[in-house]
Amino acid sequence: MIYTARQLDDLWKAAGGTGQIVLPFRARLTPLAADWIKEKRITLEYSDGKTSSAGDGGAVSCCDGPVKTCSACASKTATASNTFLWWCDGPCGTAKAALMAVGRESSLAELDKPADVRQLPTVVKHLSAQVKAGHAAGGILMVQSAAGALVLANRCPSLRAIVGTCLQTVEQGIAQVAANVLVIEYPYQTLQQIRNLLSRFVRANRQVSDELNRQLGELASCG
Repeated sequence: MIYTARQLDDLWKAAGGTGQIVLPFRARLTPLAADWIKEKRITLEYSDGKTSSAGDGGAVSCCDGPVKTCSACASKTATASNTFLWWCDGPCGTAKAALMAVGRESSLAELDKPADVRQLPTVVKHLSAQVKAGHAAGGILMVQSAAGALVLANRCPSLRAIVGTCLQTVEQGIAQVAANVLVIEYPYQTLQQIRNLLSRFVRANRQVSDELNRQLGELASCG
């Protein structure tokens, strides 16, 4: 799980602006988040249980999961619905570098699943559940081949997946179907290309139209 400076700032403010912030032991920070910790002189601690941020004698708890926002503090922290969950199906250094770069300005969180192509069905099922529950805005799947990811993701009613081959396809996918899952074949994209695709996707405004809902409803009964 990766925390951005904005997420840490929200947790800190929710706790009254004092005290310490407790994160899961697997949590990682973006470079800007690390700088924010130094600037605020916050005591950062790690726990293997639920996260909490303490201040003024109290504590604010967050649910344990890929998105660290619980209902008790949803109104005080960054909403999980702004977060995109990402996963790679193998060693993808270039893709991760692009994710880290975009994560400095947008809310991204890593899905806590092994980087193994055999995990794809489990990853899609988990992502679908998070989006359906309103815990995430969507997902980013970094894969060697997009076919399986696209078919599996689009079997889930809460997901609308597209393949990001270029900026035009991302633009069209957002405009036409309010895509909330971006599938990228990372072996065929450069660092800058992946970064551009991610940046455009996570910052886009998307809304499912009544017509699209009607069309999806009609197709839901197809065998």
